[in-house]
Order: sequence, then C-alpha cells, then structure tokens
Amino acid sequence: MKKITLLLSLLLLSTFILHAQESDAEKAKKIKNISQEACECIAKIDLKLKNIEKNKEIKSCITTEILAEQMSESLLKQFEKVKDTLDKMGSEKDSISINFDMNNTVIADKDYDEIEEYLLRNCSALKELIMISDEKHENSVSDKEKALKFYNEGVTYYRKGEYENAVVAYKKAVKKDKKFAFAWDNLGLSYRRLENYRQAIKAYRKSLKLDPKGRVPLMNLPIAQSYLGKYKDAIKSYQKFIEIYPEDPEGYYGISRMYMETKEYEKSLDNVMKSFVMYKTVNSPYHKDAQSIIVMLYDIMKKENMMDEFQKIAKKHNINIKE
Repeated sequence: MKKITLLLSLLLLSTFILHAQESDAEKAKKIKNISQEACECIAKIDLKLKNIEKNKEIKSCITTEILAEQMSESLLKQFEKVKDTLDKMGSEKDSISINFDMNNTVIADKDYDEIEEYLLRNCSALKELIMISDEKHENSVSDKEKALKFYNEGVTYYRKGEYENAVVAYKKAVKKDKKFAFAWDNLGLSYRRLENYRQAIKAYRKSLKLDPKGRVPLMNLPIAQSYLGKYKDAIKSYQKFIEIYPEDPEGYYGISRMYMETKEYEKSLDNVMKSFVMYKTVNSPYHKDAQSIIVMLYDIMKKENMMDEFQKIAKKHNINIKE
C-alpha cells in the first residue's frame, strides 16, 4: 500500500485561513467563473455511470474549463498586444509587423484544488451526482405508465429546485405504484431538501422495505436522522450501509461524522482515514472533505492528549502525519 503523507500545518492553513494570494479579488473571481462553467458540465454527467467513471468525468469537466479559461486569457493578451502596437504605430506605416508570443504555457491543473473546493461547497449538481444512484433492483422501476409519468415530472421539478412540486409528483407516482422504490427514494430526497426530515425518513424506510439493498435510501437515511440529532440511530444506519457496500467510502465518511458527534474520536478517526484512502484511490474530489475531518480530529485529539492513539490509527492506514 502506498504511504500517504499529510502535512498538518499546511492542512490547517488551507482549511481555516486563506492564503494571501487567494485573497486577490481577481483570482477569486476567476475561480468562481471556472467553477460555474465546470458545474454546468458536471450537471450533464450521466447519473447511471459507476463512481469511478463519474470521478473521471468530473475531473474532465474541471480541467477542460481550466484550459478554456487559460486559452481565452492568452488570446486576450495577444489581442491587447496587437491593439497596443496599432495605437503606437498609428498611420505611420502602410504595413505593420507584429510578433506573437507562441510560448504561452497552458497548465491543465492550475488552481485545480481551489476550484474543486469551490465546487464541493457550491455545485449542487456535483452533490446530486454523488448522492443519487440509478443502480436497479427488482422493485426499482415501475412498469405502470402513469406512475412513470409522475416520476419523470418529479425528476424535472427536482432538477429545477422546485422541491414542493417534486413532492407532489412523487407522491402521485407512489400512489399509482406503491412498490416503485426509486419514486420513494426521490420523495425522500425532496423532503430532505425541504428540511422535512421526518417525512424523508418515512420515505426512505418505505423504499428499504421494497429493496433492502437500495443504495440511495441506505445512504440518505442516516443523514436525515443526523439532522434530527439521532446520532446513534444514524450510526446503526451507516453500519448497515457499510455491511452491504463495504467498498463505498461514503459509509465510512458518514459514520466518522456521527462518531465525532458522540465524541468517540478513535472510531471517528479510524473510519475517516479509511474513507480518505478510498477516495484518493478513485480520485474522488470528496477526499478533501475527509481531509478536513482528519484535521479537526487532530486538533481535538491533541487537546485531549490522545496523540498516541491518533498516530497509531494513522499508522494502521499507512498515513504519515507531519506537522
């Protein structure tokens, strides 16, 4: 296993303060613009793709927009050079020779980390891509035409951010077909968006009765429970998710957050480090969220005189911690 080195001093800086160069208004605006374009690209990624393929598409969206911005900036500079030369020359000559700089360097990953961080916080399409799965089981999809019609209406409303209308549509879908698991899933997601967590939990449980291995309800049930402060219930739900999907880092990341709430810091660190390594392996942008939790746990466990335990768990996951 490849050893991963985390420089805590740098992580703390990047997590809790802004670098001087990042405070520059022009750079911040540039990162925002690139991120918004990348988010539009991410919104077009097929939800049916496997996670590793989704991550490749996400990376492609980001690097494409980085390159596009740099090329645009390069062309603008060349145009300004031409204009400046013409202004200086005026009408002194009938023909003008202008030398173009053909040595502009384009960097595919320029500001990649900052852009990725912005997307994680602000791109709803990215969050939806991670949270929604179209993995089908026996009761996933309805064979009833009217149920499918209402379901598709709900999907349209959900994507527009019209969550109340989405709830109405999904409720009509499950009324037409009570065994339509995907409709129950999306009804739960819509209720969650409306912060109606109790109804979201009911919808997820309905779905799980139809399909006990449904990834979406298994993943989202503990999130809704946590919003209600039911951390122990959420831990049990995450344990069920991990039992069924041991290769998915979302379960380990989620349960680590719940263990933080119950102040079980060693369990929290063990799980978040596992998720961090797994995210890194598949190049998922969510390794940054796991990294942030590791930084917080480092700070907490240092204050609690638990650094021996911290280092022991880090060694277990082949993570080398340097201050």
